Amino acid sequence: MKRPLPALILKESTLALRSPLLWALALVTVAGRIVTTWKEMPDWSGETVNTATSALVIGAGAMLAGNLAILRDARSDAVELTEALPVRPQTRTLAVLVAYPLAGVLVAAPAMGIQLGSLLIGSRPTGHVDVRELVTGLLLVALMGALGVAAGCWIPGLIAAPIGIVLFFWTLVQFPSTWLLPVVPELKLAIDPVRPPGWHLLYVAALFLLAGSVALLRHGRRPVPVITAVSGAAAVVVAGALTLNSPAAKAAAQVGDLRQSTRSATAGAEHCRELNTTRYCAFPAYAAWIPLWQGAVDPVVAAVPEASRDRLPGIVQRAATGVLDPAVTGGNILTTTSWGRNGAERASRRTLAAQMAAAAGGLPWGTQRGGGPQGCDARGQARTIVALWLIGQVEQPVAATTKRTSIRTDDGGQSALEVPRSDLGSVDYGEAELGYAKQLLAQPAARERIWEHWAVLTAPTTTVDQALPLLGLGRSNASAEPKGTPCE
Repeated sequence: MKRPLPALILKESTLALRSPLLWALALVTVAGRIVTTWKEMPDWSGETVNTATSALVIGAGAMLAGNLAILRDARSDAVELTEALPVRPQTRTLAVLVAYPLAGVLVAAPAMGIQLGSLLIGSRPTGHVDVRELVTGLLLVALMGALGVAAGCWIPGLIAAPIGIVLFFWTLVQFPSTWLLPVVPELKLAIDPVRPPGWHLLYVAALFLLAGSVALLRHGRRPVPVITAVSGAAAVVVAGALTLNSPAAKAAAQVGDLRQSTRSATAGAEHCRELNTTRYCAFPAYAAWIPLWQGAVDPVVAAVPEASRDRLPGIVQRAATGVLDPAVTGGNILTTTSWGRNGAERASRRTLAAQMAAAAGGLPWGTQRGGGPQGCDARGQARTIVALWLIGQVEQPVAATTKRTSIRTDDGGQSALEVPRSDLGSVDYGEAELGYAKQLLAQPAARERIWEHWAVLTAPTTTVDQALPLLGLGRSNASAEPKGTPCE
């Protein structure tokens, strides 16, 4: 055989693509990612990084499969059999070194494509796709395959690859923002993650070259492997230095400052639009979601008398961390960097609509806590019915619940509280108020009655019993006494 290497690569590649490890882990990765992301509207800036990071699981399969393949020569009586072959050991190693990383990439590429494709279903994505991040994910799989081969060459035992996988994942957990790792998980910021994908891609490629060279050095210090190893090590140093010193990496290193409590949670929400009397302000990368917010808010605003609409708050996006600026929160409803899809958008719509409904009805909304940390109770108040009716213009209102939470006491201890959780936020209400609101939603003339008596119905002192004649409703349920601090 004049050209044994291509034939060996083809054979090893066929064996690699038949590996149940690769396909099983690819299936687990795809299924897990689809399930965990199915209900969340995607942000491409983060999801491309998350998809590349998920390739670690497939890379683990390539690492184990490559390690098992290279260990064939170390099995009992294998040396006597392989010595009779017309190819040198380094040729067989090179074939495995090419085949298993390549097979890992061929399995990972469609798996990543399916993950990204699933994000388009029922979706209005925001952010930007960076192909360099995805290529880095594929190179990561190849790198792990090469590391499995290198470990098998130097440590002839089955324990090396599993330990290497554990160490690989451990470093990601312990040093999540270190750019000298092969993959850096997404930095959970409200804006596009600041990353150096170009230089980091070269860095991972250099690591792959170095890992392959180390595997081939096991067969002796021949000129080509030595030169390749030295070149690979130099490339790792240079690419690592370029990555660490790139402007993007330096900016990303300041992520701790961006997460400090002194930073405003709404800083950067500078893309603003006024639509139908309501002002919406989003982080620039999330501007595509403004129509989604408008779809939740507009029906509520339209159900408020025109004379009262100018007093309604605007919508401002906030990050998950940071302090709340009173200058912003005082006249605005805050929305997050999450929005549902594939059925979960109904909860997102209800949450945003409920805050506008609470504001329109004069109840505490958003960051306001009418009853302190415990929230407040709006049982028996006519405006509760009005607010629930306003929510019903978007989604059907549901019963209030409670959530057990802890607050810090004056003496530094912790105290457990039952805090209300409802469509209206930390405002509690009863079945009577909810029932009357549903009756109003079934009456075509309800809007005219509510608008005619708006000032009276939204006054904090107006009771449910006083409101029923104005709303054209009969007394079918008695309102319960407030269980907590009444809403003011």
